[in-house]
Amino acid sequence: MRTFAAAIAVILAFAGLVLYAPNYLFYADPPRKADAVILFLGNEYRERRAEAVRLMGEGYAAYLVIPAYGRVAEAVKHTEASRNVVPSRPSHYPVVYEDTHIEIIEAKRLMDGKGLTSAIFVSSPHHMRRIKLIADRVFTGGAYRTTFVPTRFEKRKEGFWFFHESEIKKVTSEYGKILWFFLYRWMK
Repeated sequence: MRTFAAAIAVILAFAGLVLYAPNYLFYADPPRKADAVILFLGNEYRERRAEAVRLMGEGYAAYLVIPAYGRVAEAVKHTEASRNVVPSRPSHYPVVYEDTHIEIIEAKRLMDGKGLTSAIFVSSPHHMRRIKLIADRVFTGGAYRTTFVPTRFEKRKEGFWFFHESEIKKVTSEYGKILWFFLYRWMK
């Protein structure tokens, strides 16, 4: 009987983790004034860009940084910076780094070049935990202040996430990328 109770407890704990899995990924801070908004590329670029434009329009930042394009633009010139050009992967990073990690390193390089010390990171809600984990590793020391604001323009599926194939792909992909980040940072 004791083994049966332990098995039920393990099954319930696993079910709870499965149900909670996407919630861990959805990290968010309230927006606060910063030097720059950092915009990440991806399939949901329009929704992410809309959030970045909204934040700049509300006066939260004076600069838009799009690290994948290697661009920094003043808020009034953000449309020029966000034109659809082909992003390039800088060749001086190890191939094990995934693109978001490279974008965060590039964002720091671009910010340092302009003397910027605070940023609002904008991406999809399910990417925010990974972005925070990586940014906390890249933007070290007390010199930087980071805020993480997911786009409000990307809608979540209603109901249980594991009933939607697209949500299953997003959640499993994010956890895989988080795991890879923790693994390859030890391989350097």
